[in-house]
Amino acid sequence: MGSVPTLNRFYYLDNLKVLLIILVIMHHVGQAYGVTGGAWVYSYPGERVKALGLLFFFNASFFMGLFFFISGYFYPQSFDRHGIHKFIKDKFIRFGIPLTFAYFIMTPLLDYVKYVHSVREISLPAFYLQTWLESGLRLVYPGGFHFGHLWFVEHLLVYAILYAVIRTLLQKCAPAPSIATPRQVKLSIIIFYILILGFVSHLLRTAGGFPTDRWIAFLGVIQMEPAHLPQYISLFVFGILAYRWSFLDAITTPRNILWLVPGLGIFVVIVVQFYITGSREQAFFLREYKEALLCVGMCIGLLALFKTLFNRTGRIVQILSENAFGAYVIHVPVVVAFQYAFDPVKTGAFALFIIVSFLSILGSFLMSIILRLIPGVKRVL
Repeated sequence: MGSVPTLNRFYYLDNLKVLLIILVIMHHVGQAYGVTGGAWVYSYPGERVKALGLLFFFNASFFMGLFFFISGYFYPQSFDRHGIHKFIKDKFIRFGIPLTFAYFIMTPLLDYVKYVHSVREISLPAFYLQTWLESGLRLVYPGGFHFGHLWFVEHLLVYAILYAVIRTLLQKCAPAPSIATPRQVKLSIIIFYILILGFVSHLLRTAGGFPTDRWIAFLGVIQMEPAHLPQYISLFVFGILAYRWSFLDAITTPRNILWLVPGLGIFVVIVVQFYITGSREQAFFLREYKEALLCVGMCIGLLALFKTLFNRTGRIVQILSENAFGAYVIHVPVVVAFQYAFDPVKTGAFALFIIVSFLSILGSFLMSIILRLIPGVKRVL
């Protein structure tokens, strides 16, 4: 595969998003085969892999937060280039259409599959009209709207609206902000952020009563997991500041690859504790501070690593990056289809996790490629 270095495009961010999408797909494949506090459409009937809980912790510690950082980085330039009206219109097309598809089509179909396999046989029209709509999902499900894994897309839409409102209000008080000269990010600020993120997350999960895997519908509309919300919002804001204050180049220098050492190092400590104690609770003592260090270490380290080594593209990589968002939107039905397809296979949960992960990654990107051949779909996916 030929490659060329980046000139006018952040290829390393495109490539990093592909890696993150792959982790998301593997994360959701593992929901069926590992020990998790969440619910999933398919449930593996045999003994599950306890160690996959460590993968869930590792992923949740940083991968969606890094997604929010990258997304936040591109909001200011999009707003500056298009203005509020086109900015909002584009976001409603890009995010609103997948959310509508998820709510009225994808989520009911997944619920139908689970219902047929775990409750009773029923036709799809009967399920949709009698069970899905009449069970509290008329326009909202019990507690609020239910977009499944597209909660992330819903957040991006909500944040876009809030960002546009704030920028518009600020412009009435002061001129549009200009791009600052590049600045360094002090180590003391990073350490302070780690401590604050750990403290706020711990407070929210203990005193606030929002442990991980507890989901709510804020205002009956916004689907969220409060346990990780401090990470998501803060990194989204930092993404905006990274563009406005020009400090992305400062944190993507080759030496900052070393941030992977404390990030992966604390995860190794957690793994060792887990296998010594045999308990996730003991292994995750002071969990939120470990999670905050892992988050910052992985985010900075991966950004620096990809800027240094993978800031280039080629035909295959370009195809993958173009279909990263589409793969995210469509991957859950693909994952569930493979999980049910391999249900009769008599093998261990970990082997199925590897097989289904590989096939789901290929299938999700392939499905996105096919869907994007439909006229008009590229504007959304």
